[in-house]
Amino acid sequence: MTNLNDEVTDIISRHSSLNAGESLGVNALTPETRLADINIESLDLVEIIFEIEEHFKIEVPYNANNPNSGPHLEFNTVGEIVEGVRSILAKSPTS
Repeated sequence: MTNLNDEVTDIISRHSSLNAGESLGVNALTPETRLADINIESLDLVEIIFEIEEHFKIEVPYNANNPNSGPHLEFNTVGEIVEGVRSILAKSPTS
């Protein structure tokens, strides 16, 4: 099984303007890659979250209608998504 970072990065790359191994200027798709820099817009982020939820069998606290409301995860970079998933999985009773 691949590691969590690879699985999440693969999901993100399918919705982005570049693939996991391609270069974005001097950067690659790394934890520091900003979603805006790879053309991930709000609808793309919702699709990414749905795919992550289905893939990992988890619920991600994210309000697409108002992302600044209530307890939710902050998703501005690839790394924030990976760490959010890692955090949810750590709290999961089946982990």
